[in-house]
Amino acid sequence: MKYWNDLDGSIFFNKVFSTPVAIGVVQLFAITIDNNTPNVILEFDIAELPDMPPEKWKKNGFNTCRIGINISNIKNLHIKNVPTKENLVAIISKPSNTYIVQLSNKDSLIEFTAQHILLCGPSVYINSTTEV
Repeated sequence: MKYWNDLDGSIFFNKVFSTPVAIGVVQLFAITIDNNTPNVILEFDIAELPDMPPEKWKKNGFNTCRIGINISNIKNLHIKNVPTKENLVAIISKPSNTYIVQLSNKDSLIEFTAQHILLCGPSVYINSTTEV
């Protein structure tokens, strides 16, 4: 997969971004692991800002966009050297009926396979240290 826009749940995302947004560099914000079900939620900031934001967003001067992915039926979860303040490169592929997801940098790694991925967001906020 090349674009966040291609994931399920991207309806609102596609309303605030007029062009496809490439899956790539992210700044990890949170990982939530549900121990009762095989679900994980990853939240992160992306460098792109919506180019067609709602009026409310325009008025407030937001400078950072946060999205997330809600992952169902996760398997083979590997996490190494997290938390990290360093950016990660996200790669999502779907060679068959299973997604393969990897977020990594030279020191850290999050990788897994999953049956379903749902895009969450976007939301925006004011960040005094925009470094994505």
